[in-house]
Amino acid sequence: MAGFLDAEKLLSTRAKSLNPSAIREIFKYTGVNGIISLAGGYPEPGLFPLDKIRQAVNSAIDKYGPKMMQYSPTQGVPEFLEYLRWFMREKEGCHHCDEESVMVVSASQQALSLLSQVLIDPGDIIIVEEPTYVGGLVAFRSMQARFVGVPMDENGMDMDILEQKLKKHRAKGDPVKAIYTIPTFQNPAGYMMSVERRRRLVELAKEYNVLVIEDDPYGYLVYEGERPPTIKSFDDASTVIYLSTYSKTLVPGFRLGFAVGHPEVIRKMIVAKQAADLCTAAFVQYATLEYMNLGFFEEHLKTLIESYGAKMRVMLDALQEHFGDVEGVKWSVPKGGFFIWMELPEWVDTYEMFRYAVDAGVVYVYGSAFYPYPELGKRNTLRLNFSLPTADDIKEGIRRLRLAYDKYREDRAM
Repeated sequence: MAGFLDAEKLLSTRAKSLNPSAIREIFKYTGVNGIISLAGGYPEPGLFPLDKIRQAVNSAIDKYGPKMMQYSPTQGVPEFLEYLRWFMREKEGCHHCDEESVMVVSASQQALSLLSQVLIDPGDIIIVEEPTYVGGLVAFRSMQARFVGVPMDENGMDMDILEQKLKKHRAKGDPVKAIYTIPTFQNPAGYMMSVERRRRLVELAKEYNVLVIEDDPYGYLVYEGERPPTIKSFDDASTVIYLSTYSKTLVPGFRLGFAVGHPEVIRKMIVAKQAADLCTAAFVQYATLEYMNLGFFEEHLKTLIESYGAKMRVMLDALQEHFGDVEGVKWSVPKGGFFIWMELPEWVDTYEMFRYAVDAGVVYVYGSAFYPYPELGKRNTLRLNFSLPTADDIKEGIRRLRLAYDKYREDRAM
């Protein structure tokens, strides 16, 4: 009898280099009895607007009928594309939003994957924030990109250091293809790039002929102050590819997002999408369009902002209560989004401390996962999520985190 196929020998070199996301590995603890997860970046299911979606779906079926059930053009259904172009021009101040500049994607993660395919040759450089979104790193790494990290502060990516690195790699002849940023309530840090830095980023990108990938999943989840203008609104030369998703503000199960950028890049992304999934579901596009046209979105945003803002403040208060007396501990104070970034004393390795957290009944995402080269990242950091857990679980989870920290410190001292 023949043995099993030796699949390892058939895999490509690129496939052999792929590794699972650290966050996905941590998700195995989600739902385990007694463990409180502060790890994921999920919306709260209890806030999904089921009744309004039901109304929108029924209305869309009446209006569009069989068109909702059919394949759609790869770029997107015409009516939804028209809405997106209007939205980007009128709401986001986009300079270039013609018919060839906008496409629908199966959430912005697909856009990152498509961009990686059309931009990156093995060895090309992508400049990223440190820390940054794991899904972006996975997408770029799948095409064998090299990474250059730029540190951040509460005002976003450090533009002086960015300019130095752009200058350095130009002098060396290195192929820098893009600068990837999550400027508004950044994942994982919660930071927001200042308006001044947004303008300067566009100027630097034009000067060095580099694309800016602006990933904006959290921009409308503003709990304090005003929503800043997008980087795309300062872009008068199609230097910025703007990505957005409805996963955080409507429902992630729709897997719906869009990309806006240079027509040539968008055209190539459309071709790559044809090979990936042919099209994003017409049903979801028409249902979402009708949801918007019925005026449900603004009402729902108010509910999200009230709920998530309250839970963010609960987490900040709990951190102050349980860690305010610990020297060398600090955390970000975001004004929106899903996350708080925590930095512990330099002797702490949050990857090592993770098992203590599991024993204490709480999980987080260790900070090294958010660096392009984890061995060089800040290992004393971690990401906390406040959107999914209840207020009571947030309070108890932070209390347990302090217990894990104390036990870890005790064992290291022995």
